Amino acid sequence: MRHAQSKALHAYWQARRLGGAAPYRADIEPQDIAALLGHVFILGRIDPQHHVFRLAGTGLCELYQREFRDQNFLSLWRGHDAVHIQATLEASLSGVSPASVIARATTMEMQQVQIEISFLPLRGPEGLVDRTLGLFQPLDAVECLRGRPIIRTSLREVRPPANPGFLFPPHARPDSPHPVMIANDQ
Repeated sequence: MRHAQSKALHAYWQARRLGGAAPYRADIEPQDIAALLGHVFILGRIDPQHHVFRLAGTGLCELYQREFRDQNFLSLWRGHDAVHIQATLEASLSGVSPASVIARATTMEMQQVQIEISFLPLRGPEGLVDRTLGLFQPLDAVECLRGRPIIRTSLREVRPPANPGFLFPPHARPDSPHPVMIANDQ
């Protein structure tokens, strides 16, 4: 993670972990991360194709000039970028390990800023790791956007989880009794 705010949220998340397990959503206290709240978001995993905003900070909403509650985070991405973001989120949740990406946010007038997006897995009330605490942190001054909304977010760099979980079940090759992982590049 590059930005100091991203590192601060990661350190906070690490401090809330219990023996390596993901913290519960209820363990995250807004007053503890007050300086970050404008760019913090929480996603709820409905299924692999739907990671829905349960909370989106005002700074994030202002960049896109829209409200995100109950919208699919994956809808911010197109084509292969959406596939890579989905895989990163799923691997982070199943491996209970943080991940981050660098993206380029672009307005209709082609003004651009670099964004660092952090993904930190959380447990919901049932104890399942089905939430993501995130930070949508601009790496450039947003004044260059001239108050125009972001209309496109494109992936530039992926920092996958250190302990990624499995996205797809292992399959046995016909000539081998041992399971092997296969890639899915839809």
